[in-house]
Order: sequence, then structure tokens, then C-alpha cells
Amino acid sequence: MLLPEKKPLYELALRKMEELIKTGQWKEGSKLPSESQLAKQFGISRATLREAMRILEDEGLIVKQQGVGTFVRRKPLIKSGLEELFSVTTLIERQGMVPGTKDFTVYKLPATENEANHLRLKPGDIIYKVERVRTADDVPVVYCIDRLPQNIVGESFTGFEQSVFAYLESEHSITITYAVSNIRVIKHDPVVEKKLMMDKNDSILLLEQVHYDENNMPILYSSNYFNASKFDFYIIRKRTL
Repeated sequence: MLLPEKKPLYELALRKMEELIKTGQWKEGSKLPSESQLAKQFGISRATLREAMRILEDEGLIVKQQGVGTFVRRKPLIKSGLEELFSVTTLIERQGMVPGTKDFTVYKLPATENEANHLRLKPGDIIYKVERVRTADDVPVVYCIDRLPQNIVGESFTGFEQSVFAYLESEHSITITYAVSNIRVIKHDPVVEKKLMMDKNDSILLLEQVHYDENNMPILYSSNYFNASKFDFYIIRKRTL
């Protein structure tokens, strides 16, 4: 007669913690007890516990913050690949959610040296700077800063309702065909955190992009600040021989 296979202690602890998370007994965003407390609770060594928690972290169920603790990871509202260029409006709609806008502000300003370099302007040339918070089902998810040259949108520019891509196409017959993007993590920004109503343990993902038309002319320089807990971005990478 075959005896039932005895599972390793770390796997038993792992399954129990997975159950606590998936049933909501350990809530999203909550801080886990200390290693010593958990090891005592499950009747295992701290080394065995660390192996179980390593797997939980690989599964994306928990996240460790250096010097702060370990937390149950929040489930993202929006999951998307980054290979395709589309607007924030489209990104939200593809998740079956309703896009919205709040805190909409338009400034008419001379371009800084950095803005001028990105848009092939001279420092001091006039641009419009559009700041707004994008929402998904009324939840703030992205703080957007878009910069458009006055020589493209005209002196009477007052803004746009939803997608800047749709605005450029309908009002100026300009089609954005590609963008050069830079992605980085921002540890702390009180302005962004307030606008996106972020928790203290949330992180910010900044996507800076220069958008070009079919003639390779820079049309739009944007900075999009994402609440990283609301998004799960991925990239499909193909091997080239």
C-alpha cells in the first residue's frame, strides 16, 4: 500500500498563507506579522518560513519594502502590455471601465530648456501645459502632464475632453504614429500622491514620452504618473536570431 506523500513544511505554510490572502483574511495592502510571529504561528523555523514567503513574492501575492515590512499586494485595476501605443482613455476602456477626468488645468507658458529640447523648440517658445487626473470608474489612477507647442494647437487652445490623440486627429489632422518612452520608479512625490489619493506604501511609476507624427516631428511631450498598485504592465519580448 502506498503511503500519502508528506509535503515539505514550507509548502504547508505556503498553502496556508495563500488561503489567508485569497479568502481576504489577510486584506490587500495590510502589513503581515513579523517573521518570528509567523514562524511561531505555523510551527516552523524562520528559514522554512522565508522559503514560503519567497515563493509568495514570486507569485506576486506579497511585496517586501526594505525597512518597513512585508505587505499583501493590492490587485491591479488595469493590466496591459506596453508594446502598443494608445491613449490612457483607451487603456481604461479596454478593461471595461469608464474613463473620467478631474482637476483639469491648462497653463500657457514659455518652454523650459528641457521641454524645448524634447519638442525641438527654443527655450522660451510658448507651449500649453495640460495637467489632469485620469480616473477609472471614478478611482484616480493616472496624473497626466501633457505639453503641446502653441505653433501646433494655436493661440486659442483651451484643452480637450478625453484623449489627446483623438483631439489632435479631429482638430488638427495630426496622427501620432510612435513614441519614445522612458520608464522609472518614483519613490516619493507629495503632489502626485495627493492627486492620486495614494496610500503611504504605494509607489509611483513615471512614464515619460515624446510622441511623433508620421513625419517624425515631435508633437507632444507627456509625463504620466501611474499609481503602481493600480497597474500591472508587461512587455512581450521576442528572441531575434
